[in-house]
Amino acid sequence: MKKIFISVGEISGDNYACEIVKRLKNYQIYAIAGPKMEAAGVIPVASIKDISVVGLTEALSKYSKIKEVFKKSVEILKEGVDLLVVVDFPGFNIKLIKEAKKLGIKTVYFISPQVWAWGKSRIKDIVENTDVLISILPFEEEIYKPFVSNKFKFFFVGHPLLDIVKTYETEESFKQKLSIPKHKKIIGLLAGSRESEVNVLLPIMLQSARLLSKTLENAHFVIPATVNMVEKVLEKTKDFKDLPLTVITSNLSEFDIPKFENPSYEVMKHSVFSIIASGTATLEAAIIGNPFILVYKVSPITYFIGKRLVSIPFLGLPNIIAGKEVVPELLQERCTPLNIANKTLEFLFDEKLQEKQKQDLLEVKSKLGEKKAIDKAAEIISTLLEKGQV
Repeated sequence: MKKIFISVGEISGDNYACEIVKRLKNYQIYAIAGPKMEAAGVIPVASIKDISVVGLTEALSKYSKIKEVFKKSVEILKEGVDLLVVVDFPGFNIKLIKEAKKLGIKTVYFISPQVWAWGKSRIKDIVENTDVLISILPFEEEIYKPFVSNKFKFFFVGHPLLDIVKTYETEESFKQKLSIPKHKKIIGLLAGSRESEVNVLLPIMLQSARLLSKTLENAHFVIPATVNMVEKVLEKTKDFKDLPLTVITSNLSEFDIPKFENPSYEVMKHSVFSIIASGTATLEAAIIGNPFILVYKVSPITYFIGKRLVSIPFLGLPNIIAGKEVVPELLQERCTPLNIANKTLEFLFDEKLQEKQKQDLLEVKSKLGEKKAIDKAAEIISTLLEKGQV
C-alpha cells in the first residue's frame, strides 16, 4: 500500500485535508493533523496545536516544539513515503517540501501560501520544490503561469468551501437546542481557532457584546468554539455570566456543551450579524451570505513587521477577492469594544447596508469557481501517485 504524508498547520487546513483523506481510502496516510483528520482515520504524527502560531512573538514561544515536530516529520519521510502533500502554512511546509525534494519524494502543495499578499520571494522555493500546486483561488493562476513546466504543474480546482460549507439546522431548531427564545436575535462571536486569537480577540468581543446588550434587549450571543479551544473559551467567558451567552462546539469535542457537526456555520447562518476574526472563517461567512464585520489584533511587533511586508490594501479574503471593502475591517488600534459595538449597531439599524453587503457577498461567492474542488484535488493526487505525473 502506498504511503502519503500530509502536513497541516491550522484548523482550516484540517477541514480541507480531512475531505481529501476521505477520498483517498486506498492509501496509508500519515499526518500532522487536526481533530477532523484524526477522525477521518489518518495515522497522527503530531497535532496542529503543537505548531499553529500567529506572528513572530508566538512563533518564538513555540520554537522548540515546532522544531521537534519538523524533525519527526523528516524522519517519517526518510522511512519511506510515496507522496508529501502540504497545506498552506508556509513557514513550516516550505522547509518540509525542500526535505522531500532532497529525498526524491513527489510533492503536492494544496492551497498556495498567500504570496500575493506577502512573501513573494517564496514563489521560487515553491516552484522549485513542488511537483503539483493545487490552487483554490482564481487569481493565483496569473502568479504561477510563468513558471509552469514539465517539472511544475498548476491546477485551479475551485474553492473547497463551496462543498464544505453546509448547515443542518433551521433557525427554530437551532434556537430550540440552545434554549434561546424564538423572539431573540442571535449575534455570532467568532474569535478564531488559535490560542493567541482567543486570548486577544475573545475578551474584546465579549466586552463589545456587553455594550451591545445595553442597546439590544433581544440579543443573544453565541460563540462556536473549535475543538482545540473549548476549554480556553469557557475560561474567558467566566467573567461574563451577566450576558445572554451560549458557547457551542463540534460533536468531536468531549466537553458537555451543545454540539453540532458544523457549529461555526450554524452560527453564521442563524445570526442576524456576526463579528468574525480575520481568516478562513470570513470566506465561510461570505459563502453563507449573512452580514458580518472582520476584526483582528496581533502584538505590536508582529503588526509593525507585517505592515512593512504586506503589499495589498485588505486583510480579509472576501475583500481581496472583491477588490474592494465589502466587509468592514476593524484592525489593530481600531479593534476596540466600542468600535465593534458601534459598527454592529450601524448594520443592524440599516437594512440597506445589510442588503448591499449581502449582494456583494454573492458576487464574492460567484468568483470562487465551481463545486467539487475536493474531488478534483483528490483525483490529481491519486493520478500523481499511480502514474508518477499528471
